[in-house]
Amino acid sequence: MTAPKVSLEKVTASVTLPLLSGVDLKVSKDQKVKEGQQIAERKASFQTKSYHLHKLISVSPEKTMKCLVKKLGEEVKQGELVAQKQSLLGKGEKFMAPLDGILDSLTEDGVLRIKKEMVEEKLKAPFDSRISALSPDSVGLSFAALEIKGTWGKGGKATGYSMVIDDEDYDLFSLDTSCRQQIMAFQGKLPKGLWYKGTSLGLAGFIVGGFVEKSLIKEIEEEDDVLPIVILGENDKINEEIWKELKGINGKMILIDGQQKRVLIPK
Repeated sequence: MTAPKVSLEKVTASVTLPLLSGVDLKVSKDQKVKEGQQIAERKASFQTKSYHLHKLISVSPEKTMKCLVKKLGEEVKQGELVAQKQSLLGKGEKFMAPLDGILDSLTEDGVLRIKKEMVEEKLKAPFDSRISALSPDSVGLSFAALEIKGTWGKGGKATGYSMVIDDEDYDLFSLDTSCRQQIMAFQGKLPKGLWYKGTSLGLAGFIVGGFVEKSLIKEIEEEDDVLPIVILGENDKINEEIWKELKGINGKMILIDGQQKRVLIPK
């Protein structure tokens, strides 16, 4: 059977951006937007969650206040001890903070309210596009793109700024958190060390020519939630035509789709 070939094609592509709850949309359907244009905004606010503390630690409502190990008005972190039922053996049922927030109040009925700050969020268009769909929880974008179809891929979709690295400039130890949310393009074979470090540093995805260790393919395929990765190489190297295209958009916003084993370059 003939091995699949890498291909270049101009297409109309689409991407769906999730919306946070409580956002205010700044666009309408079929509207054209520019890269960086604001699509939605959520103002800073507070959200209050209620917990039946007396039931959670098995005490009567009137005794709940005495079980608090944190003061009302105090800030708590997720997983931090908030209240504990005392027992003769020094052990008792505990309530750990389920989220970061402020202990807002405790009612006479033993209900604890934790107030969480909802920081300001702004959603911007990652590239020039058209608003193709709107729903309460997502925005669909349609855009013209150059599609580079690869020979293998894994993972979902991700957008990020392209980070093109020539093989001779590769230095595993020079990578740091500045590469977070970028999509790294590597012309040759990807070493295991670069995959592990890039994943831990928060890269958005990998575009590579192949793998140094073929066993890495099996490791990646066995992962349920894996970083998007696409092989654009034939014989373990991205050809010069495609590599020139990638180098020309270094630092530009692109989209990688591991499931469809493709890279989309907005035009």
